[in-house]
Order: sequence, then structure tokens, then C-alpha cells
Amino acid sequence: MKLKKIITFILCGLTGLGLLAACGDGAGMDLGGMFITEEEVNPYPLDTKVGFIYGGQVGGDPMTAVFEVARNQLERTLGAETCYMENVRVLQFEEAVDRMAEAGANVIVAASNTFNSAVVLAARKYTDVYFVSFGGTDQSPNLASVQPLLFQAANVCGFTAAFNTYTNRVGMVIDNNMYNAHGIANAFALGVRELQHAQVDVSINWALSAHHDDTRAAINDLINQGCDIIFVYQSDEYGIKLCEQLGVGVMGFAYNLPELAPEHYITGMYLNLNTYLIDKTRNYMYGNVGVFGDLTQRGLLHGMVEMIGFEDDRVKPGTRDLANELRAIIMDERSAVFGGEIRDRAGAIRVEKGSSLYISQVFTMRWLTNIIDTEKNFSEPLTDIVLSDFVIKQ
Repeated sequence: MKLKKIITFILCGLTGLGLLAACGDGAGMDLGGMFITEEEVNPYPLDTKVGFIYGGQVGGDPMTAVFEVARNQLERTLGAETCYMENVRVLQFEEAVDRMAEAGANVIVAASNTFNSAVVLAARKYTDVYFVSFGGTDQSPNLASVQPLLFQAANVCGFTAAFNTYTNRVGMVIDNNMYNAHGIANAFALGVRELQHAQVDVSINWALSAHHDDTRAAINDLINQGCDIIFVYQSDEYGIKLCEQLGVGVMGFAYNLPELAPEHYITGMYLNLNTYLIDKTRNYMYGNVGVFGDLTQRGLLHGMVEMIGFEDDRVKPGTRDLANELRAIIMDERSAVFGGEIRDRAGAIRVEKGSSLYISQVFTMRWLTNIIDTEKNFSEPLTDIVLSDFVIKQ
């Protein structure tokens, strides 16, 4: 064994993708998880080809962009060969894996929460291929699952929205096919409730990311209700850009939020999967596969979830300090985001007073808290689905 230094500052290495802009001034952020530290590695790595299977198309998709950043870093940091396939539907996943395996991929990243069940079957079929499941719950010797705790950042966003609203009504536009959509929505609403001295109403409009007309209608409806801040959680940049055009304060899920809404963004959240995927690939590359298959749940504390910095001239005085304090409380686990009592919109108690939800319960919830006083659905199920052509791209 010889010592090989692999020291990569991932965050600043992404300037070409606008990630530095997303970090704002970086106040209150823990950058420790963004470094890969020096470690002892096998000088004779295995040939490694990492294939990414996407449920959408590269470009204009905040979730796909997260994985594209990580894919780029795998090549730069480890020298691993990578490839990807776009627009794969759940029923196409098995064939997509077949094509990837035939092309020599020995690590496959299922880069959509919609693949969670399909990837389990694929891992059983290809026991010599190693899989990473985004949002999954299963694990086996050749299957690792990762569940980012995005709801933690959504909770801080909700508090920040409540503190900064002038109309005392804030809204959400959420695609219910997105990763942990109900958990994100409820965490945002519970963040609003953290502001005890003001009565702030919360509305949610469901709209599919691919249906821009529905998203536009959902945003206009919230504005007509009096919402002056809108939280957008979709796999498309359209809703964020529209809020910017309409002059309404926006929070959202996008690493480059300050570029998308330079005049009206307040804060937001994004994922940093770089370190995690590099560690998994390195484990395979250097034969350390005994620790590959596990379930990883990380959030703000470990830097897998990050937040957009504040611009002090567009938020109320004290926003930064209060938001950073809530963020610190969540990271230190001094308070649970889903601590009771919590009732759903029908009035039923979902979390008893003095108790809190397990993380697994957050990821499986299909109910909304009664803090959300209006709920509307602006989208019908998708019928115009683009199917993958199974072309493997570099």
C-alpha cells in the first residue's frame, strides 16, 4: 500500500455550474463535509465505469443537475469512467440496467426515487454490479440506499418565509412525484408554525413539473390568495423563473437559485451528493465492497443538504441570525422537526404531544398537517410521457 493524496475541494470546483453563487455569502454554512481528505488507498484500482440512470433529461432539471455535478466530480477526482441514460421510466428500468451492464457499467446509480423498487430487483439479478438507490430504503451487499434529509432545510425555509412575509400568507407549489414531497410540504408548514407571535396562513398547490401551464396557474392562484412568498419544489426551473418574472419572493430547490431569481430569491436548498457518491465509487474501485451496501440518512449536519445564503438587503433584519439558530437546533437535534402534537387536515392526531416521528415515517407520510389551510391540485396524471431511447451518453 502506498499513500496517495486525494485532496479535492468539491464546492469551489463547481464554479462553472454556478454552485458558488448558490452558496451566497456562505454565512452559517458547514463546509466540512465538502472536502475529501487524504487517505491511504490501493495503488492498483479496479477498472470502474459508473452509469447514471435518470428519470428526466439532463439540463434544466434541479435533481438531475445534482447527479451531473457528482458525475463530473467522479471523473475529476477518481478518474472513473462515467456514462448516463435519460428519460428512463420505471417500466424501462430493467432494460436500462441491462444496457448499462452490457456496456460495462459495474456501478449503477438509480438517480430517481421512482426507481426504488425496481433497483432492488436489478441488484438481485446482477450480483456483480453495485447499485446506489436515491431515496430507497433497501440494502444488500451490492445495494446502497441514500436518503437526504431535505425536510430539515424545508423547515428552515418555512420559518424564514413566515418571518419575512408582509401579507401573512405564504404558499407552496410542489410536484407530488418529487422525492419526499409530503415530508417537504409538512416540514415547511411546521417551520411557519415556529414563528409563534404571528398568524401566518399557508397554502399548497400541487402541480407537476413538466406541466408548465399548470405550474403557472398554481403560482397565479397563490398570488391571488395574497401570498407574497412562494416555495417551489419541482424538478424543473420554470416555477422559480416565473416567480422572478412576476415579482414575488421565491424559495426553491435549486443549487443555482440566485441565478434563476436574482432579484426575488430569499433562500432555498439543494443537495450535495458528491462526497457520498465518490466514497461509494472509491469503495468499489479499491475492492472495499464489504462496506458498500448500507442505508445512509444525512442532512444539514453532514453537508448532504445545503441552504442558499441570504441577501441582507432583501430580508427583514434578524433573519440571518434566527434562521441560523433554527438550523443549528435542527443539526444538534435539540428539537425534532416533526415533534408533536401534530394534527392532519382532517383533525386526526398524527404525532402525539411529547413524541416525534421516526425518519422512516417522514419518508412514507401521505398526509398534510392542519397548518396548511388550503390545498388544490392543478395537474392531472401525466399522459404525454417521453420514453427513453436507451442511448448511453458520456
